[in-house]
Amino acid sequence: MRMFQQRGLSLVELLISITIGLVLMTGIVQLFLSSKEVFTTQQGLSRLQETGRLAVEFISRDLRQAGYMGCAHPTDWNVGTTLNNGHTFNSSFEFGTPLQVYDAPPPNIALAPAPKAGTQILVAYTANDDSASVSQTNTSELVFIDLTTPAGEDCPSGICANDIVVVADCDKAMVFQVTGFNEVGAEVELQHQAGADPGNARTSWGGNPDNLVETFSEGAEVFKINTVAYYVAEDAEGNPGLYQKIGGDPSFELLRGVENLNISVGVDNNADRAADEYIDHGSVGANWKNVVALRVEVLVRTPEDKATSENQTYEFAGAEVTATDNRIRQVFTTTIGVRSKLP
Repeated sequence: MRMFQQRGLSLVELLISITIGLVLMTGIVQLFLSSKEVFTTQQGLSRLQETGRLAVEFISRDLRQAGYMGCAHPTDWNVGTTLNNGHTFNSSFEFGTPLQVYDAPPPNIALAPAPKAGTQILVAYTANDDSASVSQTNTSELVFIDLTTPAGEDCPSGICANDIVVVADCDKAMVFQVTGFNEVGAEVELQHQAGADPGNARTSWGGNPDNLVETFSEGAEVFKINTVAYYVAEDAEGNPGLYQKIGGDPSFELLRGVENLNISVGVDNNADRAADEYIDHGSVGANWKNVVALRVEVLVRTPEDKATSENQTYEFAGAEVTATDNRIRQVFTTTIGVRSKLP
């Protein structure tokens, strides 16, 4: 009878093999976790950089255009308005104060969701939409513009009934509310009857050849005036973001991850159309007409709570802050000149 000899691993060899495998597996897992952490950090930084750049770009675009109403400098204009006194377009709106900074929601501008506590609200008033060209000299009840959209559109040439608009040339401007319109061939007739909300104080203006201040001929332009608000709010899950509100439209989240705004105001103290100092907006008082620039700080955080292994320390609004979580934060700072206020 032949005997077959079995061969295999001894218990000692098996234990050694398992130990070596565990060591190798631990190294592989550690390498994987390290790579994942690096990837998460890099992805968070990439999104943080993108959000910060876009936030600065959006805010800068509207601030530069604040107070824009045409081809001349506002301080050189004869700027008039037919809007009712105490109109609700904005309680503090004046042609010399095209922007405001608030610590609480401003009157007559409904912000929903509500601004995050302790953050600032930036509001700019500007004619930043495309313009419509005046097609012929206005009459006492009508302003005429070229029809630039297909006939039958709800808002021909981009201007709707109840819009607040300004008609301007390089010498003067008039602000009024459009109460209705008619399409006549290649023209649109803009009506401005007296009324409320905010309403025109008078129906008839213009059409008098002896009153050139209210006369607008070919070469003038009509712009829609918008109220643009930027602020920080949180969604239902508590995630902060930069919100934008234009006119009467609802607020919408423009960028997620923006945690705070801080705005310093550049004031022209000697009428040379240059900022002489940057101060807190609460110190401006009644001198908003002298504001020619803003310095804006935008605090952005990464979406992941474990983007870093340590609590980050950063500087914002002149103070050193230590984070209470493991997100990465970065402050983006820019200085923006208000073009309508500068030389």
